Amino acid sequence: MSVTFWGFGPIIVHAIDASGLTIAFFRMWMAVPVMTLLMLATGGRFSWALIKQCAFGGFLFALDIVLGFTSFQKTSIANATLIQALLPLLVFLVAGPLFGERIKRIDFLAGAVAIAGVCVVVLGGSSGQGHLAGDLFAVANLFVWTVYFLELKRRRRRGIPAFSFLAGVFLVGAVVLTPFALLVSSDLHAVGGSDWLLLVLMVLLPGAAGHGLMTWAQRTVDVTVASLLTLVSPVVSALGAWWIHHQKLNGLQIFGGAVVLVAMGAVSVSHRPGVVEEVPEAL
Repeated sequence: MSVTFWGFGPIIVHAIDASGLTIAFFRMWMAVPVMTLLMLATGGRFSWALIKQCAFGGFLFALDIVLGFTSFQKTSIANATLIQALLPLLVFLVAGPLFGERIKRIDFLAGAVAIAGVCVVVLGGSSGQGHLAGDLFAVANLFVWTVYFLELKRRRRRGIPAFSFLAGVFLVGAVVLTPFALLVSSDLHAVGGSDWLLLVLMVLLPGAAGHGLMTWAQRTVDVTVASLLTLVSPVVSALGAWWIHHQKLNGLQIFGGAVVLVAMGAVSVSHRPGVVEEVPEAL
């Protein structure tokens, strides 16, 4: 479900008439009270210990948001989405040494099939035109997002509660981002009208629901499996663009989306929850 909510992110960002940095600045601060309330509702609380555990993740998350949002606006969504889809390949390289995960043959096969399906989905309805600067932002974002994804898994394995981690990450990220946004961004005043509603949707859907569910699941789900499931997001983005913005969705794209969903279904079915060492979800 988390990757479904993430799929709406590019659609929302593309609809806001402001720079990626400005969108990231408002999104981060608007998410802080939401994540704090969710943390308190689940029995968590802020502490210096929590902030220290979330500091690296918060820095990475803020950098990821800026790079990602900027890439959506400086290159085609197709290019940015395809580059982001390489996440599982990077995770596969390090999941074994870092977490001792055993990568099954079906993971490699389904991953290759799913990436091919993603290519069909995003290129089947795109001119393929982009800009080198935007592509470079997307490549940088891929590496930052991969490190964040691994840091998230590391912290969850150590027992940090899901919404405590997210509350700390968003608070640290917002504080880190603020001076940079105030000094560099020239369009903080440009957000207005329906942009605020879109930002609220960004906080609630890809943010609270998407990141909340993924962070919760990372305690028991292998990071390789979680990274593969992110390949569903481009399919959701394409369907959302067709439904919300009335963009055309051809038969080839529908076929590619079906391929991705079937491949990810095979991965989900092949993996069963393993035995997880019980670590109390408290700080």
